[in-house]
Amino acid sequence: MSVTRAEAKLASGTLPYAVLGEGRPLLYLHAAGGPLISPVLEGLAASHRVYAPIAPGFDGTPVHDTVKGIPGLADLYIAFVEAVIKTPVDVMGHSFGGWTALWMALKQPDLIDQLVLEAPGGLRFGATPTPPAGPDEIIRRLYAYPEKAKPFIMAPEATAANMQAFARYHSGILVDEELAGRLPQIKARTLVILASKDMMIPAKTGQVLKEKIPSSHITYVYDAAHAIEIDQPERMLRLVKAFLERGESYIVNFGGAAA
Repeated sequence: MSVTRAEAKLASGTLPYAVLGEGRPLLYLHAAGGPLISPVLEGLAASHRVYAPIAPGFDGTPVHDTVKGIPGLADLYIAFVEAVIKTPVDVMGHSFGGWTALWMALKQPDLIDQLVLEAPGGLRFGATPTPPAGPDEIIRRLYAYPEKAKPFIMAPEATAANMQAFARYHSGILVDEELAGRLPQIKARTLVILASKDMMIPAKTGQVLKEKIPSSHITYVYDAAHAIEIDQPERMLRLVKAFLERGESYIVNFGGAAA
């Protein structure tokens, strides 16, 4: 799969991004580990034009001094969509990216058609703060099958730098109370995907999202940890493609595709 690298010049600074595939636009927001082109993104690129920006500060990119917190990052991505894609989009976000995607859907509802939240962060009800993890512990938390992740695991120094970049946005917040209170305002059709072995996102996260977002579905992927698209790429791809292509009818017409 051919991947094109480009940069968008926005009011707050330059935003690098990758583009792959052709078709309906899909914005992909990466997790705190940093950007990657996973087999799931490559599979989605068969029917979508996938845009994958790099959050400022990640992978050695410059920070944008005026972009503060997750809501500020959501504003930046909205500006990116308006400047580069120039049409309403579907949005998929993993963990930190899912948290940001929710804020995008709140801030600019007419710009977001469908929302896919892969183990979304920001609503970790009942979780307790944990000390910074070493490289081995990070891998244990992220993957049920670390061997599948080998092509995507960065050097410890790069991982640590991305964790510092993430800290700049989340400020230690486990539950974004403002976001939680505004979930009923989200208009986008939403699919929440959680994993059976996820040690980072509590089950209550999915329960609250399903209860509060008016047009939402929740699906569990078994035998996967936090990085679902790495542990179970085939299952993840089938779920996401079916939702994006079938919309509201994907549940009733799904058959055995998710087995």
